Amino acid sequence: MLRRTLLLTALALGATAAPAAAHVEVLPKTVAPADPVLFTVLVPGERDDTGTTEVKLQIPEGVLPFSFEDQPGWKRTVQRASNGALETVTWKGEAAADGLVALRFLASTPDAPGTIEWKSIQTYDDGDVVRWIGAEGSESPASTTTVSADAPRQNAGGEGAQAASQDAGTGGAAAPEADTTQDAAGAASPDAGDDGGRDGLTLGLAIAGLVAGLAALGVTVTRGRATA
Repeated sequence: MLRRTLLLTALALGATAAPAAAHVEVLPKTVAPADPVLFTVLVPGERDDTGTTEVKLQIPEGVLPFSFEDQPGWKRTVQRASNGALETVTWKGEAAADGLVALRFLASTPDAPGTIEWKSIQTYDDGDVVRWIGAEGSESPASTTTVSADAPRQNAGGEGAQAASQDAGTGGAAAPEADTTQDAAGAASPDAGDDGGRDGLTLGLAIAGLVAGLAALGVTVTRGRATA
């Protein structure tokens, strides 16, 4: 009887504690360095009687957001540092107690491998606030993302692919133009050389014929005088 009571108590405690595991999480969990990535902030409902009305995300150092997806029913505001860098992003709206909100944005990842720590604050419609800023394994852990050189590049937004395509297209167009110019120059040079050779040969033959004619004439005159 005592064993059964302890078992039921443990199950009841486990059922009560389970929702606490559903916290604000940022995906993906692994990214490549210096890569444009589509990040998703997942905000699941974890309470039976109150929903989320606000999520504030601190932007980690080295992460550079540059585009945000509009979420219907939610308003986004940002806070910047004195140097213009983005410090926090706050989304305000209304989610059901058992609802799920996915907030997405594009951002460039840090240049060096390491760990990105996403600290966030979740506010409920009853005024309660939970700070997801703790270490892994704590009651309110901050979500983390690993920056690894082994991770595949996402290139979200296509900036890198577009630049590579433009470079390849420019290189492919430049080569034929250079070849065409060289071919044209090469074709012109032989023609010019051939014309000059033919003109010289014709002139040489004409002079040779004239000299031969004069020589023949000279011999005839000489013989005539000798004969006379």
